[in-house]
Amino acid sequence: MRKMFFFVLAAAALLLMVPTQNAQAQSQSETPKVEIGAHYTLLRFRDFDITDSGVGGRITFNLTDNFGVEGELNVFPQKRTNDSPVTTFPLFVDSSRTQGLFGVKTGLRSEKAGIFGKFRPGFVRFGESGVIPGQSFTQFALDIGGVFELYPTRHVALRFDIGDTVIRFGSNFTGGDAFYSNNLQISTGVAFRF
Repeated sequence: MRKMFFFVLAAAALLLMVPTQNAQAQSQSETPKVEIGAHYTLLRFRDFDITDSGVGGRITFNLTDNFGVEGELNVFPQKRTNDSPVTTFPLFVDSSRTQGLFGVKTGLRSEKAGIFGKFRPGFVRFGESGVIPGQSFTQFALDIGGVFELYPTRHVALRFDIGDTVIRFGSNFTGGDAFYSNNLQISTGVAFRF
């Protein structure tokens, strides 16, 4: 997974070094300023051997053709059964998860496609658990990765994300020492551009 992450990061860095299109071409195809989208996402909790699937929404404000700020909210509604392989951390048992990410994306875009790097800090909230009734925990998260977008029309974007979602599991969650976990996250979705 680390090799894939560094490959995406290196590809994004190389593309950022390529000169942008000339000003005349950019003025003819000015990037829409607001994007509102929905997506399907997979989050692989590497240290717990669990893959969750969820749905989410995203809003992006494109400040320039190559730089935008965005916020994303994802919900992972699955609940584990009591025979879940995860027994050390009971909040994975009978618990849904919510993820919020807020940050930037920067890269290159043409009229038909774009490739970007993203850096988005946020949180993952582990909901009430059947094992620990009434408790929930919110842990720091950081999403670093790449984005590939296709623009079939001026007002529609198809988006594909891959990234490393780093989660800090604090001692309040683990009952022991805090640690950082690197987790693969992949999303695909559609956005409407205004």
